[in-house]
Amino acid sequence: MSFISKFLRNSFDKEIDGTGLAVFRIVYSFFLLCEIAQMFYFRHLIFDKIPYIELAEINFAIPISIWFLSVLFILFGAFTRFFTILNYLMSLILIGSIGSYEYHVFYAYMGVNFLLIFLPISQCFSIDRLIQKLKYSNTTFQYNPSKKVKQLYYFLPLFVAIGLVYFDSIFVKLTANSWLQGLGMWMPSSFPMMVHNNLTFVLNNKIVMLFLGYLTLIFEALFIFLFFRKKFRILMLIIGVGLHLGILITFPIPWFALIFISLYLLLVPVSFWQKVFKIKSYKKTLKFYYDAECPLCVRTKIIITHFDFFNKIEFKTVQFDASEDTGLNDIDRNTLLDDIHSVDLKGTVFSGVDTYIQVLKRIFYLYPISLLLRVPGIYHLAKKVYAYVALNRTNERCTEENCGYNPPEIPNDSNIKLLQNYNVNDLKLSLFKLLIYSLSFAQLIIILNSPLSNKFYAFTGFEKSKIHSYFSAFNRNLISTTKPLFGLTSHNVFIDDIHYKGYQHIIAILYKNSVTNEEVWLPIIDKNGQPSYYNYGTNWRKVSFSMNNPNINLKILNDGVRDFTAFWASKNRIDLKDATFLIKVKKIDSPKGWEKDFLNKQIAKPWIDGGFIQWNDNQFSSQIKDIESL
Repeated sequence: MSFISKFLRNSFDKEIDGTGLAVFRIVYSFFLLCEIAQMFYFRHLIFDKIPYIELAEINFAIPISIWFLSVLFILFGAFTRFFTILNYLMSLILIGSIGSYEYHVFYAYMGVNFLLIFLPISQCFSIDRLIQKLKYSNTTFQYNPSKKVKQLYYFLPLFVAIGLVYFDSIFVKLTANSWLQGLGMWMPSSFPMMVHNNLTFVLNNKIVMLFLGYLTLIFEALFIFLFFRKKFRILMLIIGVGLHLGILITFPIPWFALIFISLYLLLVPVSFWQKVFKIKSYKKTLKFYYDAECPLCVRTKIIITHFDFFNKIEFKTVQFDASEDTGLNDIDRNTLLDDIHSVDLKGTVFSGVDTYIQVLKRIFYLYPISLLLRVPGIYHLAKKVYAYVALNRTNERCTEENCGYNPPEIPNDSNIKLLQNYNVNDLKLSLFKLLIYSLSFAQLIIILNSPLSNKFYAFTGFEKSKIHSYFSAFNRNLISTTKPLFGLTSHNVFIDDIHYKGYQHIIAILYKNSVTNEEVWLPIIDKNGQPSYYNYGTNWRKVSFSMNNPNINLKILNDGVRDFTAFWASKNRIDLKDATFLIKVKKIDSPKGWEKDFLNKQIAKPWIDGGFIQWNDNQFSSQIKDIESL
């Protein structure tokens, strides 16, 4: 414990560049927005009792939109503290206990979204940072907030969302024959309904698949002990990103793979990000002339500089630098003071709105705005707005008093002594220690009820004791609290006894057009038996492990078919007053060991009749056959 305490103290005291934390914030938020957008599209499928027929008690478009908006603000780093709290609350409401549509990445969302509340993720590349610059700058002083953050802040999301997850999963995987035989990667990749890409050329190489299977086991077992050590970080980064790129290519859970890759970005050395965004490494392509004595112009310069990550724009003052450009010599000095001018590498002079178009053109992620400003009508409106602002600035004689800022206040000696007497950093470190120890202890309790632990209890006879029954009940109650709040739970991912032992059937749904007699495959399972575009992310979990699974529950299957057909029918304007959907079944084999061309053999299996379902006057009736006995 003393080693852990010393490490936490050292990593908390050590301050490093916060650029990597900002890059993580942007990438993580972007992929979370993609997940939320998918949830928005499928909201009636996920939340309605019967999609578009028996609606949910509330309109989920509103809370999902609020969640989307909160994450969008986090992406841009605007009012971050408030929106990280809102983001956590909305994720708690919408995915904390979502039920049958829950899938593994939700646990990562809950853990990371909770931590974002406390991490300085807006220290770099954020609107919050720009607000600080503008608040404390004036024509004689430009405030530049520190980019430094505690090194511990890089480690926390990795520890909670990856380290604890991997460590727990080992106590499950070590009881699964597929993982012990090195087939933990091969087996799930060999079922058609689980993969959206056919990677037979890799699956047929047994040595490669065994290597990847055992590498995953070793990597997950060691990650929590090595990721924070400097000499292992690059290795952990390469293996982790590689494994999740494999998941992205193989399985229809893109946001799961990409979210974890965004977490691995925290292992990228900060020196790499410093080199990427190094000022002198990019050629300046536009000279921007501004009035150095005008606070509004200085503010404009600060804003542009803030967004110009790659420093493509060179700033010059009208007072001292305008004479060096021959293109500006013919322009009256008063005109230069009244209007913004710029010069490109060809010597072309731009002014007013045209200057801003050139600026936006050179900031790659703002380039679309520059195109928008060139559209006739929008361009002329922008010119009128700009002319009004420029005239107002000139008429009001902009000074420090009417459009300036206050310089930053430096703490006096009494404030410094107060801070020394009450060490805020020590309090923060103590709180972070409490958080880390509490989450670790909770995950340890969950591990003590894992399949591997239970095998040991069965061997010793402890499993039959009253203490074990009480402990199991306590464990279940603990998970019911920690899973929705922090994503801490048991991680049974791709375990043969749970997920695919005896999984011998693929179920597809077709719509039969009563007029043309045409059969249309619903985009859930395609003709190969592989996931189609409805069957991604949370829907894939629903289709593959709730509706269909090794041991089919007919009620769950019927409810799932009802919901998907109702949703698809509404999206495709199919009248459910009279509609028939056919059920097709592909009987497949359940592998007992590695087999060459296993995936292709299953794809080649024929489809057989599995019954049908009928919609009459928006009422659902099922005639699905006993799938297990076919």
